[in-house]
Amino acid sequence: RVTLFKLMFMSGIVKLQSRCPTWQELTALDYHYATQCLPTPLGWYAHQLPANLQQASVALMFVVQLPAAFMVLVALRGVRVVAAWAQILLQTLILLTGNYN
Repeated sequence: RVTLFKLMFMSGIVKLQSRCPTWQELTALDYHYATQCLPTPLGWYAHQLPANLQQASVALMFVVQLPAAFMVLVALRGVRVVAAWAQILLQTLILLTGNYN
């Protein structure tokens, strides 16, 4: 659990500490889908989504990587299950929109 927490939390923190305006303004997905190494066909469709939906996706990613990462460490099993499903959903969406094999 500690390893998952560190991986996800640090993934979010590094984006904030980079002071990159695309992360701060929640516009990183405007470029991500078009510049990734091996985009999938679904990634092309994701790139066509409205800007406000892409910004919401970046905000949701920050919620999963930062506050929800702490949920992995909570003693209550139900809270950990919610955290696990949030991580699984995020990773599945990443896998579907980009080929990282």
